Amino acid sequence: MAQDRFVVTPWFANDSSASARALVLPGGGYTVDHPVLFWSCQVLAQAGYRVVTMRWQPDDRAETDPRAFVEEGADVLDAAAGPAPVTLVVGKSLGTYAAGWASVRRYPAVWLTPVLTDESVAAALNTYSAPGLLIGGTDDGLWDPAAAKATPLEVLELSGADHALHHRGDWRTSVTTLKRTLEAVEAFAVEQRWALPT
Repeated sequence: MAQDRFVVTPWFANDSSASARALVLPGGGYTVDHPVLFWSCQVLAQAGYRVVTMRWQPDDRAETDPRAFVEEGADVLDAAAGPAPVTLVVGKSLGTYAAGWASVRRYPAVWLTPVLTDESVAAALNTYSAPGLLIGGTDDGLWDPAAAKATPLEVLELSGADHALHHRGDWRTSVTTLKRTLEAVEAFAVEQRWALPT
């Protein structure tokens, strides 16, 4: 059953009066408790979004048909979050398989460490129908600089960062990279927060 695989949770620091909403889709093993997503949720809440997060249990289909798995989860999250004049999607790794789903709905999005080595993800981002921001590191095997630059979206490429946007053995650089990531997320989110819905 869907409720066994997909659990929707409002962010603990939400402002109940926020009219914009952010739908957060995690990675396969990188949850909203991990640094990049945890602090991104906090940034979004402070930027005036009602943040609603997904916690999922990837099953066999997440391996064989990740797009179908993620889109089912995105449907669950979208419905549970309730309507809002402005919707922003944030996807990390596995969550970036929702790019086609979000593009159809014309949702602006932040795609963290997108799986650009997957043709379906790259194609969805290459024809994305709304504003978007791609963030990835040069030491991430799933990041493709050429594919990122081929999209119409903003790109933040972080030198030496891995798939967790982390620098192994260098916490100071890791914290600097996290700060750059969050500042980019904040700037993009604020811009979209005040954009007129289409």
